[in-house]
Amino acid sequence: MRKYLPALLLLTSHAWAHKQHGGEEMLEEIVVYGRSIQQIGSATSASEGIVGYQDIQLPPLLRVGELVEAVPGMVATQHSGTGKANQYFLRGFNLDHGTDFSAAMDGVPLNMRTHGHGQGYLDLNPLIPELVKTTRYQKGPYAPEKGDFSSAGAVDFEYYTALPDSLVEVTVGEDAYRRILAAGSTGDIVGAVDVTQYDGPWEINEDLTQYKAHVSWSPTINSLKTQFALDYYDADWNSTDQVPRRAVESGLINELGFIDPDLGGSSRRFAARASV
Repeated sequence: MRKYLPALLLLTSHAWAHKQHGGEEMLEEIVVYGRSIQQIGSATSASEGIVGYQDIQLPPLLRVGELVEAVPGMVATQHSGTGKANQYFLRGFNLDHGTDFSAAMDGVPLNMRTHGHGQGYLDLNPLIPELVKTTRYQKGPYAPEKGDFSSAGAVDFEYYTALPDSLVEVTVGEDAYRRILAAGSTGDIVGAVDVTQYDGPWEINEDLTQYKAHVSWSPTINSLKTQFALDYYDADWNSTDQVPRRAVESGLINELGFIDPDLGGSSRRFAARASV
C-alpha cells in the first residue's frame, strides 16, 4: 500500500484542483499571500520580523488587542470586559496584562509604568486597526533598547502617514454591536474617527462605549521627514468578572451570570507627539 501512496495523493490533489463547469474543466484559483520585505541584514534572528496590514486584515478582528497576534506564537484573550486590557500569552507563557511584553505606537510606549492592576498594563484599545501600516516584533529578552516590560518580547506599531484609500464603515453585529469608522487623508494629513458600542452576551449588559480620534501631519521640513500627531480615547464599560464554578454547577447562576453587579471601568487617554 505504501508504494501506491504517492500516486493516490497525486490523484486526490488533481481531483481537488479541478472543477467541472458546464462540461468544461476549470482550474480552481488559489491565491497565496506573501511579503516581499527583505529582512536579511536587518533582522538579527528568526524571532523578529515585520507584518504589514494586508496580512493583519485577512482574518476577522474580534478585538483590537488581536493586533498583537500578528506576532507568531502570540495570543490575546479578553479578561473582564471588552474595555479592559487583554491578557497576553507568548510561546505558552502568561504575560498578564503586559508586564513582560512591551508595545509602542510610532515610537511612543503604550505600557503604563504604574497602574492599579499591575506595572506595565498594556491597553491596546486606543489603537484604530485600520490605520496600522506595519507591525514590527521581537521575541525574547535580546533587545535591551526596548527597555522595561520587554523581557518576553516587544512590538512596534506604525500608523499610515497617507492612507491608500479613504473609507467610511458601518458595522452591526450580534449583542448590539455597532461601530462607525471614518478615515481619510489628504496630502500629509491623516484623520480618523472611530465610535464603538457593544452590550455583549452577558446577563448584565456590558454597555461598552468607545470613542477614538486620530489626526496627524507628516510634512518634510528642510529635507527631514517629520510628524505631528494627536490621539484621543475615551471608554466606559460594565464588566462580568470571573464567577465561581460551584455557583454555576449549583444552578445559582448560569455561565453568563454574575456575582458582583458593580464591576466595570473607564479609561481616558490623550496623546500628543512630534518626531523627526
